[in-house]
Amino acid sequence: MNRLSTDENSQQDLFSGLADLRQRDGRLHLTTSLLISHEALQDELAQRLPGLTWNKEHVGELRGHQDSKALSRAIEPLFNDIADRKRGLFVEDFLIDTESIVPRDGYGPNVCDIIDIEMPDRVSWSTEGRDLRADLDRHVRFESVRCRAFWVAHSNLSLSYHLSFELTYQHSASHYYALSLLQKVFFPTEGTSAMYESDEASPVATSRRDRQSVARSLPEYVRHRFQLDSVDLFDTIRTTAKTKVTATGDPQLSKTFFDPERVTATDAADSNTTCVTVLEDPYFFRLLDQDIRERLTDLDAVDPVPTEDGVLVYRREVLDRCHPDHLAYYFLSGYFQNIIDFFRQDLSEIQDSTDPIYPPSGVQDDSGYFIVYATPASLYEVVSRSRSLNAGRGWIGTCPYLFLVHLMTLHNEDLVRRYENQVRELIRHLDDVGLLDPGDRLGRWRGDETFDRFRRFRLTTFQEVQRHRYFNVLRYDTERAFYESIEEVRGIRQREEYWAEVVADLERTVDDLRDARQRHVDGRRNKLLGAVTVIGVLQVAFQGLDFAFEMNAAKIGWAAALTSGAVVLATRVFLSKRGSEP
Repeated sequence: MNRLSTDENSQQDLFSGLADLRQRDGRLHLTTSLLISHEALQDELAQRLPGLTWNKEHVGELRGHQDSKALSRAIEPLFNDIADRKRGLFVEDFLIDTESIVPRDGYGPNVCDIIDIEMPDRVSWSTEGRDLRADLDRHVRFESVRCRAFWVAHSNLSLSYHLSFELTYQHSASHYYALSLLQKVFFPTEGTSAMYESDEASPVATSRRDRQSVARSLPEYVRHRFQLDSVDLFDTIRTTAKTKVTATGDPQLSKTFFDPERVTATDAADSNTTCVTVLEDPYFFRLLDQDIRERLTDLDAVDPVPTEDGVLVYRREVLDRCHPDHLAYYFLSGYFQNIIDFFRQDLSEIQDSTDPIYPPSGVQDDSGYFIVYATPASLYEVVSRSRSLNAGRGWIGTCPYLFLVHLMTLHNEDLVRRYENQVRELIRHLDDVGLLDPGDRLGRWRGDETFDRFRRFRLTTFQEVQRHRYFNVLRYDTERAFYESIEEVRGIRQREEYWAEVVADLERTVDDLRDARQRHVDGRRNKLLGAVTVIGVLQVAFQGLDFAFEMNAAKIGWAAALTSGAVVLATRVFLSKRGSEP
């Protein structure tokens, strides 16, 4: 390791007062959210309970599931403190509880499980074609981790499942790697998923609710918890359904409820899994102060040591020599980007990654309450202390104000994803009928089906997307500001506007083709009318010739008059129609 700092007195001045804060434990509140579409719910219901339909009636019955009424009484007023949700005319969501531990004393009102998590003493990953490892020489054990789980029913009849973990941590390299590895359970990039597939040590969870101690890998525990709560949820629907159904005979109603692999999808962009994290930590909150970050001019360089088998290893003695505040900066920068290889960052990368979306750069938050970061899959808040967090964490495991913003963006992103899929289906139809072929599109196109497809698209878009979209109903400037920032980071509005412009361009193209086709049809019709008219004139003329041969003066006069009139009329009609030809 090479110490880059040349001014020790300047370093001490910059980080003065942080040592005492660093000795205190921080507290992590991590909530993972999985959104399940109403189509998937309907498929599951049809398979498990034939005869039932996933509809508003059955979803409404879940308001009484477990202790949902108490959960709503505790959290809904906090939601309504910061949002006027009635302004969303069609948006109706509500909380659904899961089974809690009884007795609750000492654990809070809504704890579903208490687990211990044993983290490994070495962490492996791969990046940029290299294998790396951190040898920590000690296990990290998070004891008495409180788990809280609940559901949210969305207005479009989708459900989202939320599982939170609350634990304390220390400010050390081993704990920082443990926190990074915990996040990798849900977003296992950099090859960290191999730790769960090999013989290497991996995070292991032990539940206090098991009658006999069962050590599960942390991803297995998440799937286990999700399956238990899913079975319990559908049992409520089965027992409260008013429609008589024939059970399938499967005693485990939903043992394979959905695809549990989606909980730990290796590509978060292709799944519906997101996370919201609160770091309740006076030390981190102070370290991320804008004034300190901007004055940071250098960092200790921490270099791995190559081994004979080509693995680059960060050894414990090297990590211990790193300036503790620099170590924290490395970790925070990597954690906010889900990067476990956080030592391979330079100062500019760290400053960029620790630049929050709120308060925005150049604006000092006078209230000093929180700092917010966001990525396409995760939302982070760093606080020194928080009244709203303390009010809501016993029920939902996180700050209800932050969670509501997370819930709104989660819901809206799902709607945008639906919109994108609908546009792709529309484009596939246009491709199938040849409209996207640069050749003779007009000659091969049959327009009625396409016009109907566009009408159905507009109706479907309103029914499934537009009527369910959250707009910014937050009451306060602060929440409105970072809500807009989160939507921007996740590209929700940009994606929506892009695809709307694509649809508008396609619709204009179809309208132009329709007009061109109509002109083509009108031209052919006009030519036909002209031909019919000429034939009529000729018939009159021939009739006149017949009269002429009969040498009947009266008939000849009539024939001449009729012929002249027919010729004039045909000429006027032909000339007037001709101007409409393409």
